[in-house]
Amino acid sequence: MSSDESRTSSPGPAKALPVSARAPEGAPPNSGSGSLSTISTSLPVPRWASAYWLAFLGLAVAEVLALWVRQSRVLNDDDYRAASAVVREGYATNDAITIAPDWADPLLRLHLGDRMGSKVSGRTDLSPFDRLWVLSIRGARSPEAPRRAPDFQQVVNGITIERYDFAPSPVVLDLVDILPTASVEMTLQGEQIPCPLRERVPGAQRGGLFFGPAAPRQRFVCDGHNVSTWVGATVIEDLHTQPRRCILQRALGPEPVSVTYRDVHLGRELVLYAGLFYIDERDLNGVPIEIRVLVNGQQQALWTHNDGDGMKRYRVNLQKQGAPARGDLRIDVSAPDGIKRSLCWSGTIRDAERREAP
Repeated sequence: MSSDESRTSSPGPAKALPVSARAPEGAPPNSGSGSLSTISTSLPVPRWASAYWLAFLGLAVAEVLALWVRQSRVLNDDDYRAASAVVREGYATNDAITIAPDWADPLLRLHLGDRMGSKVSGRTDLSPFDRLWVLSIRGARSPEAPRRAPDFQQVVNGITIERYDFAPSPVVLDLVDILPTASVEMTLQGEQIPCPLRERVPGAQRGGLFFGPAAPRQRFVCDGHNVSTWVGATVIEDLHTQPRRCILQRALGPEPVSVTYRDVHLGRELVLYAGLFYIDERDLNGVPIEIRVLVNGQQQALWTHNDGDGMKRYRVNLQKQGAPARGDLRIDVSAPDGIKRSLCWSGTIRDAERREAP
């Protein structure tokens, strides 16, 4: 073996560490604040091994726990089914139902939709109803609920059920209900053209986006002078996309489309709500619509409905001095032009004020 190979292969004495790199006598191997001591050298502590990472770990654990708590508080179908059973047991024909908050309305319709016809779902106020059922979750309160204690209250699986009883309804006539007994005519070029009532009009009834309000099977059909329209009870989405049960009576131009109720009880007042299909009103660029109320041919009220008014409330006193108890009530609708003037209104004749205004 050569002298060079012996120098390379023979182990020499280990080099001593510098004094500055040696751990203090009696100290544990890893006691340095920023280094990790080994037999041969001293290494820096990794950046991830710090107290800040413990904070991030704690945050992750807290988020997992929060998710579990939220999911455990979410109501399921069984909870809504149990609450609906309570409402069904006490439900009467002339009751209205609502839920708070508003975003839970699809769940209400899923479980109690068979008790919510168009008159309930498309209501404009609570005057025609004797009682109101309110379901609420997470402490929400319905804006329709009176500001008093409910006449009935029960909590079922986290859902609060309240019932408010009202005095007898002041409504004596619902003009939407009795529309088939009315007569309809449109005026074109000075000529009054009657619009016959058709019981079962064939064709599509679809409504909604791009199709406008749904056309009912039973409606008044108006044709003449190359103009065709219809008048009937339907459900529209108003400016705030709320369903409204109403009589669609489009304004065709300066000459009116008229609905006349013959020999009806006039009562104390007429309360009328009027608005447009939301697509026709949301751009706020349509011409104003005139609504004229006549009793026995004499004008009682003239209202102007502008885009942006939404489903607006109108009211006229019918119990003026010397006013007859019965008579012919006529509603005229007109506008400077008929472009997107899909006015829809609902009206009730009332005899007295209620003990409270729901």
